[in-house]
Amino acid sequence: ETIVCIPNSQVFQQRVMNLSKVQRSQVKQILCFKYDDIDKMSMVTEEIKAEIRASCPKLIKANRPFRVHWRDISRDHLEVVVDCRFNIPSATAAYWDNRQEVLEAISRAVKRCGLEFARPSYSVESNCKVGEEFVPGK
Repeated sequence: ETIVCIPNSQVFQQRVMNLSKVQRSQVKQILCFKYDDIDKMSMVTEEIKAEIRASCPKLIKANRPFRVHWRDISRDHLEVVVDCRFNIPSATAAYWDNRQEVLEAISRAVKRCGLEFARPSYSVESNCKVGEEFVPGK
């Protein structure tokens, strides 16, 4: 058992939830795909939905959101959100086993569609000119 001390000033400003009493859980993932796969977004979202439904028997299909949607065209990738609810208490081994099953279901569906996840890209700004030596702090 873990005892947590939280100052009253923080409790009044925050929503507090006792996870040991929660009987349902959520698995939410943001997936990033390459621009080259833009024509396959409808297919992959439907395939992910079908695979999660088939692989995860404790998925709540009524009265709770189950979403797999193409959400955004970002600067360097296409973004799909997967949001599922389950009749499994969070903070348990069953939750983590189920979360892994959701991730494996997503992976199987993406592979069946012939897609790969986009690799993150990073940009760095610099005041250096091409061929000029970089001096930190300059």
